Amino acid sequence: MKIFFNTHLIQRHASKQQGFSLVELMVGLVIGLLMSLVVYNVLNVNEGRKRTTTSLNDVNQAGSYAIYQLDKQIRSAGSGFTSGGDKVGADYTFGCLLDMALSGGQLTPATTFPAPFASVGSAIRVAPVIIYDGAAGAGGDVIIAMSGNAGLGEAPTGFSSLATTATLKLVNQAGIRPNDVLLLADAGTSILPCLVQQVASTFIPAAGGSNVTLGGSYYSATVNSRSASDFTATSQAINLGQSPNLNMFAVGANNTLMRYDLMQARQTSAVAASPNPSVYVDSVYQLHALYGVDTIPASSSLTWVAPTGTFSAANLLTGTLAAAATLKRIKAIKIGVVMRTPLLERQAVSASTLQLFSDTTLPITVNLNPTTYRYRSFEAVIPLRNSLMLK
Repeated sequence: MKIFFNTHLIQRHASKQQGFSLVELMVGLVIGLLMSLVVYNVLNVNEGRKRTTTSLNDVNQAGSYAIYQLDKQIRSAGSGFTSGGDKVGADYTFGCLLDMALSGGQLTPATTFPAPFASVGSAIRVAPVIIYDGAAGAGGDVIIAMSGNAGLGEAPTGFSSLATTATLKLVNQAGIRPNDVLLLADAGTSILPCLVQQVASTFIPAAGGSNVTLGGSYYSATVNSRSASDFTATSQAINLGQSPNLNMFAVGANNTLMRYDLMQARQTSAVAASPNPSVYVDSVYQLHALYGVDTIPASSSLTWVAPTGTFSAANLLTGTLAAAATLKRIKAIKIGVVMRTPLLERQAVSASTLQLFSDTTLPITVNLNPTTYRYRSFEAVIPLRNSLMLK
């Protein structure tokens, strides 16, 4: 048997099995590479926009939270020690040097305060709100806000006779509970130092009683060479409640708004359970504030004033009656917070400056550096509702 092969068919079939040529493979690889680059670029742009949007949303929320927290602290400032009975609390307390101890350790006056509060100085004087202009350096101003917290009787209570180091003798015990924190104040030709003491946990109010025994963490027989026995029959005891708020706020390192609790000991150790100062809000670049001043007593309009000159912290806290009268004229605070996103962009995305308080005659120009971050500003006018009652 003979087998014949069609060589023409075999050759044509073989030619169909040869595959792609080298040129065709190279063209395919180039096209695939270009497509990969396009897809990567699209994904990269979308991811960048997503991160930018997320960081802006985060900083907007942080800015709103910062304004809310500062509003809560400032709006209630002066609660307790600005109220009046037969005497106005402000006449005794505004500008008085604050002597305070915790568990036997002196809190104020302090030796020094840590950054970013070091420029405040060691002596703390009582006032609803005080602004230290530029005391935090590049972070802007330092704001101190003080208020009592839910005292049952916030009107000053007079002394019936001289106190001892451990017992107050008041006109009455109305509104005073065990563990209440009291601010002892006196009035004279100048504003005399105030002393923080605490009512003993064993104290039991009695009808018609006048003696108030002292004890607890904020009681100390002597603070800065002063004791309860130094106060006279013309002194006043002001109830600040059981957890007063005496706080300082400033922008510290790493764009963080810091809080220093004046009623707690300094705890800057990294392993401290309750650090003081502590981080309050992240992503805060600068903090600035103005005073809203009643230029004419009992007028219905305010003038915005910078915390300089007559209204500098140094002049407001001289401990004189004139300085106390100036403190009473402060009826509102205008705060401005500049936030910075944590996301570093590849190129400049912000202007080199930003202006706060442009609706006043005292605009503040904030230098933005570096401009490869995005910045947002928040402003708020906060009335001092307790100071509004003062004339």
